Amino acid sequence: MQARVRLFLPKPAFIHVYESEVIMKIPYGYVLANREIIVHEERADVVRSIFGYYLAGASLGKIVDMLYAKGIPSPSGNPKWGRAAVDKLLSNAKYIPIVGVETYMDAQFEREYRCNVDYDKAGHPRKASRYQSPSPQIN
Repeated sequence: MQARVRLFLPKPAFIHVYESEVIMKIPYGYVLANREIIVHEERADVVRSIFGYYLAGASLGKIVDMLYAKGIPSPSGNPKWGRAAVDKLLSNAKYIPIVGVETYMDAQFEREYRCNVDYDKAGHPRKASRYQSPSPQIN
């Protein structure tokens, strides 16, 4: 009989322990091979294109639409990605080996720039303006 314990770690990983074997959720763009986590080149290209679309000015919704139009399923296997999944991917530092530090940091600054939250004189959050993404010409 196998003992099963579920441990929760900081996002996005969770670990299942079966006796002495440890299994963890691997981020999109990576794969487990010979007990090592390595880059899955086909999915890594998708990750790079998501960062590229975002830095070219595409909104999260436009990125979702582009991925759907290209027939790229989400990490959960759904035919369409969610905006939250794209946003989490853009903010996850585990993608630095795939996209590089400079591209990752550019995306973080862009995410901060696009943030709709502003604060009034009393310190209460309010929206200053809504971000409108341009129509990028991306192949």
